Amino acid sequence: MRHVSGLILSVLFVASSTGHAFAASSPFDQEKVVQCMLDHTTADDETVFKNLLVAALNDDTSGVKSHIVQVSSLLMNLALTKCEVAMSMLADPQFQAAAATYGQHLGEKLMKKAFDKLN
Repeated sequence: MRHVSGLILSVLFVASSTGHAFAASSPFDQEKVVQCMLDHTTADDETVFKNLLVAALNDDTSGVKSHIVQVSSLLMNLALTKCEVAMSMLADPQFQAAAATYGQHLGEKLMKKAFDKLN
């Protein structure tokens, strides 16, 4: 599951990027960006991500496409407005790796919450 969510997010950013990446003025700190995005993720954001995962688990191709757009918007908003990521970095492999790591961590958090409800 965590690999699926990370892969989805990584593919999402490759597909959604519209320009070439340029070097940032300061070094990109992947761990800092991932933690920032996790710190600023709201319950509503989690719901958007859950909807994507449920659509993927249900083999709902049209639902996955729809929710990928929503997750893409959410991730770009977090990165650009909360975590000081430059627009040019969205297509950079370093940011794509950070997005995949964010998706993995968020997916693990959501799965833990789900399993905690079973106990």
